[in-house]
Order: sequence, then structure tokens, then C-alpha cells
Amino acid sequence: MLSRLGQWSDLLVRLVAYTSLVIYPGLVLCTLYEVLARYAFNRPTIWAFDIVFMLHGALFMLTAAYVLQKSAHVRIDILSTRLPHRVQHAVNLAFYALVFLPAIWIVGAATIRRAYSAFMRGEVELVSAWGPLIWPFFSAVALGFVMLWLQALVEAARHAAGVMGSGPLSRQVIER
Repeated sequence: MLSRLGQWSDLLVRLVAYTSLVIYPGLVLCTLYEVLARYAFNRPTIWAFDIVFMLHGALFMLTAAYVLQKSAHVRIDILSTRLPHRVQHAVNLAFYALVFLPAIWIVGAATIRRAYSAFMRGEVELVSAWGPLIWPFFSAVALGFVMLWLQALVEAARHAAGVMGSGPLSRQVIER
């Protein structure tokens, strides 16, 4: 059952990450348009900064779980790689269970509440001269936190299986 849950989670995380890649061309085009408008025509826009920071933040959060899935986050494994594999799993499990999952839960829940509140009130970005609606950005960030928590939960379960010696080595455990 754990294996099937992990497969479904991995698939969902990949789907969200791959779908979010449609943001990237928009990010590039907005930046390119603003640079051309500002420096070639001396006509800066009032909307480009807001769109770029929202697209970049959304892209960053929507792909965070995928990066965790692929073990592409920066890690410093000087000491842990010298430990036996079960101990490596135990250390990683302790980190996920005691630090990472609770922190992502707290921040993710706050982000979900903030996105809902912004949607219900029709909140706009107050720092901006343009004043775009902010709830789509907050919603993308909230979805990113949900996906990151789900992926971290699967990683913790994989490490738990590794501690018990019943599961394959996690992608995060570096082979000696």
C-alpha cells in the first residue's frame, strides 16, 4: 500500500510540476517585454514587476516538491554519508518527522488561509501601482506547499521503511 501511495504521490507531484512549466514562458516574455519597453522605447510598464514576481514565486513553489522528489535540493552530507544506511534513514526520518513536516504544515496552513481570505475579499496587491488581484499567486503558493508536504510525507515513509530494512534505499541516501 505504501508503494502505491508513493507512486500516486510521485505522479501527482510530477503533474503539478510539469503543468507549472507553462508559467516559465510567461515569465520570460514579461521580462523581455519590460526590458524592451523600458530601454528601447523609454515606456516602462506598471504591471511587469508584479507579474514577474508572482510568476516567479508560483513557479518556485509549484516545483519545490518535484525538486525534493528528485533529490535536487542542496544537501551537505559530509557526516551522514559515513553512517550505515539504516542510520542515514533514521536521521532523515527524524528530520522529516520532527522538523520539516511540522514546519511545512504550519506555513502551508497559514498560506491556505491567506489565499482563501484574499479570494473572499478580492484583495489586490497594495504595494503596486497596478494593484492586481493577489489570490491567484497565494493559491499557487498554497498548492506548492501542499505538494511539498505530500512529497515530504512520502519521503518520510520511505525512510521509515529503510529504518526497518523493508524498503529500498531512498533516492536521498547517498551510496558509498
